Amino acid sequence: MSVNSLTSSINPFYASLQSNSATTSGSASSGASGLASENTFYNLLVTQLTNQDPLNPMSNSQLSSQLAQFSVANGVQAIQGSLSSLMGQINQNQGLQAASLIGKSVTTSGNQLTLSGSTSTGAYDLSSGANAVDVLVQNSAGQTLAVLPQGPQAAGMQSFSWNGADASGNVLPAGTYQFSVQARGTNGQNVSSTPYMTGVVNGVTLGTAGAGPTLELQGQQGSVPFSAIQNII
Repeated sequence: MSVNSLTSSINPFYASLQSNSATTSGSASSGASGLASENTFYNLLVTQLTNQDPLNPMSNSQLSSQLAQFSVANGVQAIQGSLSSLMGQINQNQGLQAASLIGKSVTTSGNQLTLSGSTSTGAYDLSSGANAVDVLVQNSAGQTLAVLPQGPQAAGMQSFSWNGADASGNVLPAGTYQFSVQARGTNGQNVSSTPYMTGVVNGVTLGTAGAGPTLELQGQQGSVPFSAIQNII
């Protein structure tokens, strides 16, 4: 076997090793794969040195370069495995934290109001202080059913409650409604706001590593990622 043919075998080995490191996991099988890759490298290197031309041997710089390339690729594999294991542990911890929220009310992004009893609650975040704030309760068609004056409000997260009645005082049936916020500053200018809905957590779905768990909220509020939770009531 010629030195050139061995070199052509060992050089692509580096590329293969570096490519495999991108998909390395922290499992036992990945450890066995890393050991096999290491044995393959040393077998190729020893064979290359054994069959080299004695009149034109591999220089120290060439040998050092090949060893350095393998060391870097092997180090990347180890880092990828550690990161994968760490992400798995983080996802598991998030799942345990999310499970502890079952049965509790949480606040997350959205403008839905779930009326299942005598009252329903929601929240909003004001970008700056407002001289007057009104919460408009609406149906699915966007028609305003009730206006809830909140008075002057400071910047930041604010909450409100709705007794389930329309503008005429009639109690509306249980169901899912919507709300919007109209806020005005001291000079009458509009103040921007972000709506937040509250809901009871009925269940938790564990996600893949890096994706995180998902919380299942009551009624038609659907599911939200664990990372979207703003407050726990």
